[in-house]
Amino acid sequence: MASMTRRERLSAIFEGRTPDRPAVKIWGADPRGSVGQPGFERVRQRAVEVTDLFIGSGSPFDIYAGRHAERRVERKEVPTDSPDWVHAITTFHTPQGDLREIFQQSTCGKPGYEIEHLLKEPADIRKLLSLPYEPFPFDAGPYRDAVACVGERGLALFGLDHAMYAVQRLIGSENFALWSLTDDDLLLEAMQIFAGRLHAHAQAAVVAGLGNAVFGWVGPELCIPPLMSPAAFDRYVTALDKPLVETIRNAGGRIWVHCHGKMRPVLGRFADMGIDVLNPIEPPPMGDIGMAEAFALTGDRMGLEGGVETHDLMTAPEARIRELVHGVLDAGRGRRLILCPSSGYTESVNPSDAEIQNWFTFIDEGVEYAESLAGG
Repeated sequence: MASMTRRERLSAIFEGRTPDRPAVKIWGADPRGSVGQPGFERVRQRAVEVTDLFIGSGSPFDIYAGRHAERRVERKEVPTDSPDWVHAITTFHTPQGDLREIFQQSTCGKPGYEIEHLLKEPADIRKLLSLPYEPFPFDAGPYRDAVACVGERGLALFGLDHAMYAVQRLIGSENFALWSLTDDDLLLEAMQIFAGRLHAHAQAAVVAGLGNAVFGWVGPELCIPPLMSPAAFDRYVTALDKPLVETIRNAGGRIWVHCHGKMRPVLGRFADMGIDVLNPIEPPPMGDIGMAEAFALTGDRMGLEGGVETHDLMTAPEARIRELVHGVLDAGRGRRLILCPSSGYTESVNPSDAEIQNWFTFIDEGVEYAESLAGG
């Protein structure tokens, strides 16, 4: 098999064809700008130079208030007792009353914490849905700029929101699970409204000439076991996402979906839905399935991306990274595989020299070993 460009390789994986070799990707590596941390900047440069790139784009969109979001949604930061933290306060000014969210946000790159969710009781969903909605005018420019920027080095992704996630992230996992038992009709009503807005947005992309784009979203991971049951996944994800997938696929587009976690119960559901590439397949203990078994379950119906936990890149010895990379690539030999860490490459606030070296090992060993499998 003749060697493919990076764009051709990723395109083959999305289109259901066998690539010349497995692809190798660093999630978040982007040629359009540097990162602040010097070590990670060197990783970014190396990834842009040799890995199969996948860069984000989109058109202005707000699933809750559309083009009125700027005057309907107020955001401010309030100092706390610690210089390391601020309270990011978001207030939705709805016709039926205000809704408030408080997020404890780090000023030094640490993970944050949700102090107060926007939706605190089921009746708040009615307040949220009372917001007037008018979509933004569609703008194909950012996607076309991303395509021009990445060129033959990879693909551009047209990012979409997600109907279930648009509701869940305002509630939190505990109340979302409880309300699915007590107020299922109300949750579904909100999700169906948001799914309609997303569908219209995707159709606008098709009309603008982007029908053959790769579209993608995150969010389904908040509706898989143990957080929610497979039956809830079918109601809140499959039933709402499949019409969107069909619209995009019928226009010539392709679908990428991000879903962390233990995906054994839902892996086949994603393939049945028509997803082209699923990210990230995570081995135990974070996930519950290795790459070889995942391919055995899905066959050639879906490309698979992932295989290596970011935590291992942060903490494991270099020899272990080589072992993990070889194992995943061997499992995906001759398949629609994208070797990729489970999350982005800049997760550490103060990365060690050993972690930075692990990222270089992942990139260089991944590309070299993948090339040795060309045609296999």
